[in-house]
Amino acid sequence: MTWPHACVRRHESLADHTSFRIGGPAEWFAEPATVEELVEVLREASVRGLPVSVVGGGTNTLAADRGIRGLVVHLGRGFRTVQDVSHPDSPTATLVCGASLLTQRLVYLAARHGWGDLETLAGLPGHLGGAVAMNAQGIGRFIRQLSLVAPDGTVRQVPRERLRFSYRYTALAPGIITEVVLQFPKVPPAEAYERIRQTLTYRNSTQEVRLPSAGCAFKNPPGTGAGRLIDQAGLKGARIGDAQVSSRHANFIVNLGRATCDDVLSLMEHIQRRVRQVFHVTLEPEVRMIGERLG
Repeated sequence: MTWPHACVRRHESLADHTSFRIGGPAEWFAEPATVEELVEVLREASVRGLPVSVVGGGTNTLAADRGIRGLVVHLGRGFRTVQDVSHPDSPTATLVCGASLLTQRLVYLAARHGWGDLETLAGLPGHLGGAVAMNAQGIGRFIRQLSLVAPDGTVRQVPRERLRFSYRYTALAPGIITEVVLQFPKVPPAEAYERIRQTLTYRNSTQEVRLPSAGCAFKNPPGTGAGRLIDQAGLKGARIGDAQVSSRHANFIVNLGRATCDDVLSLMEHIQRRVRQVFHVTLEPEVRMIGERLG
């Protein structure tokens, strides 16, 4: 079976598209460069009855060892655009950004042009679309509108008033985010740069940046941090296979080299059991798994 689209290829390793460096092959892998191409690919997948998964920057994603059946969509370079459409005299900067724009590219531009409040995203890896989907660092407060392509290929514009944001979550209709309109206050570039520098210094000194991981493994329970609970439960350094709880930040699970999806999931389950036993708190995963677990 072949596809009539040059952007689709077969048996692409998902380990190459996730920050964990874990995952088997995608049955089909699409990297569309335009909205039109994305629409065509989704319609073809619908005709074939294929399930569709989305991988952006892959920074909070754990892909199954056996791979993923169906179509995996990864937006290409055509979705990495950023355009300042604000009036020169406006006190705010209005930006139209593609969903596969690197969050750190946006932070770099903020330091250069004086877009305020973007220091909250400094050091946050991945793509803008993924940050929006999980409301990372409360990015929802900056969103004015987004574009969404539904599974049937329908393109929709979703204004802010139709979006709902909560901790680590944005309520959206099913589909793929392709474009986001953001608004930030303008500040002197030197001020924006200094705020970003301070945030990066703090994060690099306290979070795990040396080994492959997917960022925070669990959401913070109300009133406390997941990392604090994991640490106090004596789990720093705990290891299953090549998956290990980071010695620097207990809410990070790292890949020591050959960790499998099952290693990570088994370690997460061990952490949940221990924290529940000690503190009577159930930790909710923040890492998103795609595909089916072996066994």
